Amino acid sequence: MPRLSFQNVPTKSGGVVSGNISTGAGSPFGAGGKYEAQIRSIKAEIASKPVGYYDPPPMTLWKEDNLIIESELEDNPAVQKAREILGNLIGTYDPSHPRASKLGRYGSAGDIMAMQFKIDKQNKIISDIRERITAEKNAPMIKAQQEQEALEADLIRKLEIELAVQRVLDKQIINQRPTPTPTAPAITSSFPIIPIIIIAVIVGFFLLRRRA
Repeated sequence: MPRLSFQNVPTKSGGVVSGNISTGAGSPFGAGGKYEAQIRSIKAEIASKPVGYYDPPPMTLWKEDNLIIESELEDNPAVQKAREILGNLIGTYDPSHPRASKLGRYGSAGDIMAMQFKIDKQNKIISDIRERITAEKNAPMIKAQQEQEALEADLIRKLEIELAVQRVLDKQIINQRPTPTPTAPAITSSFPIIPIIIIAVIVGFFLLRRRA
């Protein structure tokens, strides 16, 4: 599912937002989602800057076979001691080792199992220290990843505020539109005019005859 990661992108309301969000189908940030318009604006702002301008810091985790980690293991006193003991144990246990003793060649099954237990113990000491060093190096990035994921809740809160502000602005624009003045209907007489004219003509005719 496609994702969008960004940091401190300015918004129309004057604030900044950060996030690591899904923009796929069904997401409120994707096509047809509740925040589609605002994410489109964020994408436009990101596209207006050089590539990587709004990218969050890289979060590549350290691996246990990293050369820096191996170098720190070499300098660790506990690892040095474990490797020294391990070398002596393997020299005694491994029949192919130049210093192999009779135990390696002719030891009983019990003796060999006991020796293997000692070897495994020293290997575990080295492995535990390697894991601890790796975890310490990865801790800041793991914390940053967790914080980045938590930013989604903060992003939703800010986008909700922007939606509310936009609704208020839209309402103000509608209220400021001029109200059309209603046109008064033409006043017409409730009496028909033609019969009145006819009556007036007849009355005038009779008056003229009487004078004559």
